[in-house]
Amino acid sequence: MAQPRAFISFEMEDRWARDFLVQQAKDKRNDIAFYDYSVQNPFDSKWKTECKKRIAQTKGTIVLIGSTTWNSEAVLWEIKETILQGNYIFGIQINRDKTHLVPNGLPAGNVIRWNFAQIIQWLQTWT
Repeated sequence: MAQPRAFISFEMEDRWARDFLVQQAKDKRNDIAFYDYSVQNPFDSKWKTECKKRIAQTKGTIVLIGSTTWNSEAVLWEIKETILQGNYIFGIQINRDKTHLVPNGLPAGNVIRWNFAQIIQWLQTWT
């Protein structure tokens, strides 16, 4: 499979999910690989400028949906910027036993549960 570039949008409290996704993608048994352009550390007041550049370098954004994602100013901005740039977008509910509110701007039909086969299917549409 080609290696699409993905921006990963998440709340810092859900960083574990981002780390887990990146680790799963590195596993040679999985038919997936992607370049992660997410922000590793919080930026200063120029974070929007940096995120805009990173989103522009990708094919799309993966939104990791946790309990407070729906209310995150940064995540909402990243969703809006992804759509403005015409990139692909989908969300992943990060908790197996809970359904969290979907952030505004992220189409409900573009939200899946944490299922690596489905994640691969979504990413394959980006190539």
